[in-house]
Amino acid sequence: MSRTVTSIALAAVLILAAWPASLDAADKKKRTGADPPLLVWPLPPDPPRIRFVTSYRSVDDFKQKKDARWRSLLLGPDTTRNVTQLLKPYGVAVARDGRVFVTDTVARRVFVFDPVAKVVRFVGENGPAKIVKPMGVAVDDAGRVFVADATLKRVFGYAPDGSLAVAIGHDGELQNPSGLAIDRQRQVLYVADAKKHQVLCYSSADGSFIRAVGKRGMEQGEFNFPTNLAVDREGHLYVADTLNFRVQVFDASGAVVKSIGTQGDGPGHLNRAKGVGVDSEGHVYIADTSFNNFQIFNADGAILLFVGATGAGPGEFLLPAGLFVDDEDRIYVADQGNARVQVFQRVSQRVP
Repeated sequence: MSRTVTSIALAAVLILAAWPASLDAADKKKRTGADPPLLVWPLPPDPPRIRFVTSYRSVDDFKQKKDARWRSLLLGPDTTRNVTQLLKPYGVAVARDGRVFVTDTVARRVFVFDPVAKVVRFVGENGPAKIVKPMGVAVDDAGRVFVADATLKRVFGYAPDGSLAVAIGHDGELQNPSGLAIDRQRQVLYVADAKKHQVLCYSSADGSFIRAVGKRGMEQGEFNFPTNLAVDREGHLYVADTLNFRVQVFDASGAVVKSIGTQGDGPGHLNRAKGVGVDSEGHVYIADTSFNNFQIFNADGAILLFVGATGAGPGEFLLPAGLFVDDEDRIYVADQGNARVQVFQRVSQRVP
């Protein structure tokens, strides 16, 4: 018995001796080594259009806890505490002040990454509106955060102080709320319901119902499992009509404007369109879980560029889902299989 205890203790000492050394070596390499290569798309000699910026994973993005690493190494993860790292992120939205809101369907939490304050907070943790399975997320100009809960079949709006401000969805009203988007100018909240094959429109001010758009089908204005949404600066609504292999575009009144994409396996085609976003110049970004990339289209629907491939490195994806383009034309992609959100920057091509 004493021999076994001695062996375990010796093994622990050896592990602890090696662990800090490996950390110090990695830290030293990080301090003294060359900067990582700049990742851009397309490849040179073509001028860059998209640049990789960073990624978000956990509360440790803004701080290091070496003691916690040692404890986890020896004793295993602390399962008594709430999950503090992304496990399977789905939705992403960014507030005017730069805070990044990420829903995670496995961690069952809404992460709030604040790159200015360098902290990570959480939304919807307590009370009757405690989140169970968060999907879509959106933020209005007043700082209210709206979260779609697929299990509770509700959409909750939280005030900046975290209190419940709005609750949407009477019994039977929503069947599977997923993607959310807000028309900030008109104060309209759009909710994609994959099972109802509709997009429902509500007032983001008080949650009152406005109208429903679409029904199940393949014609213009009809949907087959709509999943994610975006609103551009003119108030057009973009709907990832996932199993119709397209993104449909509607005006503020709900009338169809156009459709982007067709089914296929090459550039410009879609197979499992999920996240969608629009930049300041009207370019449309569509994440596709089958292709493990996002594609960029012009306003007329012509393919311009695709970014990414299957993998775990920067700029690579495994089942990308939600996508958001912020006011500075930064592109945020929920990389589900790699448990992170990747951030890219559109590179403006200004003529001197």
